[in-house]
Amino acid sequence: MDSSPIDAFGRRKHKLSKRQKSNKEGQDLTSNLPNHVIGHILSFLPTKEAIHTSVLSKRWLYLGTFITGLNFDDRDFYYSSCTIRKKSFIDFVDRALLHWNSGGFQSVSLALLETYDSSCIKKWISVVLNLRIKKLCVNLQNELAVSSDAFFKCRFLEELILNRFAITVSSFVCLSSLSSLTILKLCRTKISCDSSNESETLTLNFPALRKYETLDCTWSGVKSVTLQVPLLEVVSIKYTSVSRDSHVEIKFYASRLTKFCYSGFVLDTILLDTDSLASADISLYNNEKSLQEIGMFVSKLLSIYPESLKLCVCIKQFVLAGSKHHFTDIPPFGMLSYLELNFVGCEYLLSILLKTPCLKTLVLKVIYFDGMLMDFATVPHCLLHTLKVLKFKKSVGHVRGLSIAKYILENGQVLERINFCLCSKEAQEKVLSFKKSSTSVILEFSTELFNNLILPKFHFSSYL
Repeated sequence: MDSSPIDAFGRRKHKLSKRQKSNKEGQDLTSNLPNHVIGHILSFLPTKEAIHTSVLSKRWLYLGTFITGLNFDDRDFYYSSCTIRKKSFIDFVDRALLHWNSGGFQSVSLALLETYDSSCIKKWISVVLNLRIKKLCVNLQNELAVSSDAFFKCRFLEELILNRFAITVSSFVCLSSLSSLTILKLCRTKISCDSSNESETLTLNFPALRKYETLDCTWSGVKSVTLQVPLLEVVSIKYTSVSRDSHVEIKFYASRLTKFCYSGFVLDTILLDTDSLASADISLYNNEKSLQEIGMFVSKLLSIYPESLKLCVCIKQFVLAGSKHHFTDIPPFGMLSYLELNFVGCEYLLSILLKTPCLKTLVLKVIYFDGMLMDFATVPHCLLHTLKVLKFKKSVGHVRGLSIAKYILENGQVLERINFCLCSKEAQEKVLSFKKSSTSVILEFSTELFNNLILPKFHFSSYL
């Protein structure tokens, strides 16, 4: 029979075990974890802080040897004198790498805010790469010139992240030694060919690469770059500034590519050799290129076959000039079912719709006035046979937005739903008065009140 005492609410009090009592009195539960688990947890701390845990107790004295990742950041060294801070950091990294020279860890991160002697940084990189690490991240404040051999001969490396490097490569680099590299991220890095490359072409072979990301990276001494990447799945290229030094044609041979992202200024020409593409996200911003150059760039960039496309061309003169002729040489997007457009004019919209015969969902954000209204005799194939959903992300109270809604309602024979965001009562009445080709289309409105509060959506069937 249970003889446990009863509390004031009639519940039986159970006695705590010795371990529960010990923990309840404040014992550190983390110390009871296996050594390799604690070492993994410590790997997420700056290495300086991780080492300091050795003073917690005898139990923690040697747990630093189980760390799986080293994180060096000179911002963790607080001294009033810059000279003292740099010297302390250099001594600390040297001692740490000497202590862990037998390996056992998988990743190394090096973040340097101050300027250091290049030979010192190269020595650290060489030491850690010889320890067969899987991930290396080096973030510098000042550019460091290195040869591609410094990184591209490490067959155990799986992830490489570099910021502010100047890398020199030969005309053909077969990176079969990088048989494990799956992720490559380059930020503000300049890649150039050596002077022996008279053809000004460069071929890079990454046999295992699955993700390729660059931010403000430039190419020098080369006009054409080919990347042989049979397993590549994701490409992300961003330019937040304009470089006058870089203008190169980059071609990816990637039969397994599923996602492509390009964001920024019109700069390098990108060509994709792939069988199919699940999604593409393209945002282009204004710079000093001519309309002809912009048109050629857009045409080549859009010569892909995505199933989903988000496109934003924030180039005023490109939209105002009428972009119909810029899409003449683009093959139809035969597999495209989802399209999201930002900063779009009426003629621009028609040009795109004529290239999307299988489109099912169309999302429109900012609609720019290009001097024309959506009142064309030509009707795209998708409006007659495939387009089912139309969404306006911004207000359509203006005349150009209403003209688009009217055109699609009058010609969309299989439309099922149209969503209008921030639509005024007056705009609602106009939309409801439009002739509708589809007898089953549902119109959704979200109304903006004078105090900027948004009412819930109201649903109207086409026959109302």
